[in-house]
Amino acid sequence: MTSRHYPKSPLLGACTAIWRGDRFLLAKRVKSPNKDTWGMPGGMAEVGETLDDAAKREVLEETGLKLNRVVFNRFHEIIRRDDEDRVSMHFVLAMYIAISNEGDAVAGDDAADVRWFSMEDLQSYSLTDQTEKFILESKSFLSDLSGRR
Repeated sequence: MTSRHYPKSPLLGACTAIWRGDRFLLAKRVKSPNKDTWGMPGGMAEVGETLDDAAKREVLEETGLKLNRVVFNRFHEIIRRDDEDRVSMHFVLAMYIAISNEGDAVAGDDAADVRWFSMEDLQSYSLTDQTEKFILESKSFLSDLSGRR
């Protein structure tokens, strides 16, 4: 397995903005990076797995929710450098959006907790970088998603 710290090549992952009505699901991270912060469920793709399938699997593992459909939004890169300007982390994340109208979200795998949030809730929680931006961005997909099941 490739190390997440000082990797030899970028690491590929997927995360998903999941909506239910006007609320969205966030997971509290158990592991670094970003331990104890809230963000969209996601993680690393496995060898031989499509990014769509990685997004669905990570949501199932972290929240217990089974998604039938995810829609790709865009890629997002996270590159961190140490004091000597060496790349200490490099992730390429496929950002997805989904609607989940049923099922109970339960924390599992890499999630300490999962909760449905409203936009007003965000100011009260410690979020991973860009989470608020991604949630706002994902709202523009909701009308298309709800019309095509």
